[in-house]
Amino acid sequence: MIQGSVFREISDSGEGDSELIRQSLEGDRGALEKLILRHQGWIYNIAFKMVMDHDDACDITQEILIKAVTSLSSYDPHKGAFRTWLYRITANHVLTMKKKKFELRIHDIETYVSLIEKLPDDRYYSRPDRNILEEEIKNGCMMGMLMCLSRKERIVFILGGIFGITDAEGSEILEISRENFRKILSRGRKKIYSHINGFCGHVDPRNPCRCSHKISSFLTYGMADPGNLRYHRPSDPAVRDVISDKYENFVDLYYYPFFEHYRQQPFCSPPDMTQWLRDILQHEQFKEIFNL
Repeated sequence: MIQGSVFREISDSGEGDSELIRQSLEGDRGALEKLILRHQGWIYNIAFKMVMDHDDACDITQEILIKAVTSLSSYDPHKGAFRTWLYRITANHVLTMKKKKFELRIHDIETYVSLIEKLPDDRYYSRPDRNILEEEIKNGCMMGMLMCLSRKERIVFILGGIFGITDAEGSEILEISRENFRKILSRGRKKIYSHINGFCGHVDPRNPCRCSHKISSFLTYGMADPGNLRYHRPSDPAVRDVISDKYENFVDLYYYPFFEHYRQQPFCSPPDMTQWLRDILQHEQFKEIFNL
């Protein structure tokens, strides 16, 4: 059983997951809603970083929540934390789901990096939204790098590299050995780092590529829209602000300054799924499961 999750616990009402699960299985719709809404943000952010699209991430989150809700009675607290059980469902789903649109468009890191390098530079872009668009391009570009990893490498990179879970937690979620989790994390990090180390100015200030110089090209080719920011959310906290500080105690193998670029990205607020959740609880299948 995992001790001390690196994920910050959310307990608005003081009720633990186990109590909410018990109440839910006894037919308390409010408890079930509270349990799902407590965890949906993490599921949504895992899904979004896996597919790079908010609409797809919303659909994936709903599919995962339905799986979790319909199998809630099978959860055994003696075998591990609820969050671990829920993230195992999440990981299995994103590893086996049908390929999403950005997975079909972006899959080869050499081609991706080459395309970014070839975009014309404009060093004199000076609109007032320059700083916002620079962050949008930086976050989008780094997420594109992530899309070039295999799904297994991607989920390990998200869990271990970005969200900072330990090999003990990661191995339990993905049902692999701790050593294998570490190897996959290291391999994914090296794949990305080796391709951007020589050209990305965020990794090394001496490198030539600058997000600020690519703004005009991104706007011209429809890859960025100042009226519809997809990857930069100034009002949302950064990932590093919502994960536990325990990741700082990792063995040196886990922590690389490189990962900090991903932890600075926004922890996106999920869409309000309250009404959707209430609607599905009206279906006869769910009424029978939870004695509603």
